[in-house]
Amino acid sequence: SEHDTEVAFQHRAAGVVIGDQPLDNMLPLKQDEDGTIVTQYAMGPVGDLGLLKMDFLGLKTLTVIRNACELIKHTKGIEVPIDRLPFDDAKTYDLLNKANTVGVFQLESGGMRDLCRKFQISSVEHITALIALYRPGPMDLIPEFIKRRHGEVKIEYEHPLLEPISKETYGILVYQEQVMQAAQALAGYTLGAADILRRAMGKKKFEEMEKQRAKFVKGCAEVNQIPAAKANQIFDLLEKFAGYGFNKSHAAAYAIVAYQTAYLKANYPVEFLSAMMTNDMNDTAKLSILINEARTFGVEVLPPDVNESLVAFAPARGGTVIRFGLAAIKGVGEVAVQSILEAREREGKFQALNELCERVDTRTVNKKVLEALIRSGACDCFGETRATLFAQIEHALARAASVIQDRQRGQTSLFEVFENKSSEPTTQFPKLPEWPQSELLAAEKELLGFYVTGHPLTPYLPLIEKYALHNSQSAAQVQPRTVTRIGGMISAVQQGISKKSGKPYAIATLEDLEGSVQVLCMNENYDRYRELLKPGNALLIIGEVLNGEDKPKIFPQEVMLLEDAPRKYTKQVHLRLHTAHLSEEKLEQAKGLAAAHPGKIPLFLCFRYPTGEAVFIETHEKYSVSPTRQLQVEADEIFGEETYYAKVDVTMPEPVR
Repeated sequence: SEHDTEVAFQHRAAGVVIGDQPLDNMLPLKQDEDGTIVTQYAMGPVGDLGLLKMDFLGLKTLTVIRNACELIKHTKGIEVPIDRLPFDDAKTYDLLNKANTVGVFQLESGGMRDLCRKFQISSVEHITALIALYRPGPMDLIPEFIKRRHGEVKIEYEHPLLEPISKETYGILVYQEQVMQAAQALAGYTLGAADILRRAMGKKKFEEMEKQRAKFVKGCAEVNQIPAAKANQIFDLLEKFAGYGFNKSHAAAYAIVAYQTAYLKANYPVEFLSAMMTNDMNDTAKLSILINEARTFGVEVLPPDVNESLVAFAPARGGTVIRFGLAAIKGVGEVAVQSILEAREREGKFQALNELCERVDTRTVNKKVLEALIRSGACDCFGETRATLFAQIEHALARAASVIQDRQRGQTSLFEVFENKSSEPTTQFPKLPEWPQSELLAAEKELLGFYVTGHPLTPYLPLIEKYALHNSQSAAQVQPRTVTRIGGMISAVQQGISKKSGKPYAIATLEDLEGSVQVLCMNENYDRYRELLKPGNALLIIGEVLNGEDKPKIFPQEVMLLEDAPRKYTKQVHLRLHTAHLSEEKLEQAKGLAAAHPGKIPLFLCFRYPTGEAVFIETHEKYSVSPTRQLQVEADEIFGEETYYAKVDVTMPEPVR
């Protein structure tokens, strides 16, 4: 059914039961929570009744690939041979091995990215093997697999006949097909019988396994004169790998799709990322990740614009940047966007808000839509502040309704006769000052999922750069259980009660300019830090990193306001003074500066000579200072830029055991 297809394209299980008559004649049905009609029998009994169950797995990624190829054809005039790609593209393998795999099918989780870096992929066969191995169970084989790939471990085969079967996977049986081939080559099994052996091994039924062992040992002796002891040894090996084995044809098909997405990202990043963003335009969290990824690729993502944007994300300015899609603005539906695009197509770009309202269908481009367009920055092209435009909405809509009504009656206003321009407002609105930046940014984050005109963290960036040891991206690469310091702003907090302990916990999202990490706060830390874990707070988190999943998580040992970090982690404060401009008066000013900012951090005077030498003088402890932003500003104002220098403790904190 249509709904089954929709479910499939969300990459969920999509089993469809097929019968030769209405299904309610043959088995009980019910309506699922989301309205889907499902059987009340499990998979086994459905088959026993003689009904056919088929799985239809749809992948959103295939839509992304198609859309990216269409964008490439439109922007560059290139027809990408997506089903006949060269499998030796250096750019693609470079992207994979640098783990730039956000958006690459099957390879974008934190663990997979780490695996790509360690393994160093050079073929589609490598991708196939990694997809097959990166699952619970066979994951235990990965360290050995990497060592064999890099020649750190000598590859030995239990029997020479196993070499051609498992050479591709460095002597490890990764696939179900390899287990079947081994039974065929060593013991003369037909492939049908080998499949029965594989299934028996997977289910671990003792009696069936003993029958199969006897058959295998006998076959090995008859076909290849392999002694019983050796045959039993090989059978044990096959049994071990059969439990891990993955269907190679499935892994290979996924590997091709993974390669295709990596190829497009490596060679056509603007078009590929546009297609990815369109695919996830209703998921602001994913959009934010993709926009950050585009920035790391040097691709700017421009805010929406009623005069330039299309429905979806699309390359702009000659294919060098990505323009935000109008339908990706929260609260702006596709019907409203189509009305805007049709009006633009008919009569060109809009010059003012009044004119836009007169040319579009205001039943769909209504007050709510206009508010979202203005607050998101899509109407900035009119040259007015967002506050001014927002104040004009009611009047613009009323005027548009009047003008459209006059047109329908066949009337034309005197103004239109003489000026031939209906967009000029009869009422001159005052120019309002722009909203505070915090309000602008909050609206952009709410409607677009990312900040356009700045970032609320910008004032804190010097502190983050100085006092954090990792950011959200680099934290994903550290060794498990590493304790570090990460700075950022709390964007969301989820509260809950642990089912296991019955105690409250909080999961906070800490954002920086690169992405985000989750902060898991429980037990005594919950009571200690919950007041700090509030949206909008700029914090420094000291804690243990868990990075085996898509997004790093951190278990805090300590949480503090970012502005408090200098007091704790500054070891020394230096005033860099150039001797060429130094006088007794300037030294007195330095003394006065220290007296005005007393604290506990040792103060050093660094005298810099024109010849390049520097002399450090440690001042008396009575001149110790407090390493505040204000001290830095005043020191730099008096003595010049970069006078103030804070020597920071960058030693990694010890894990708490």
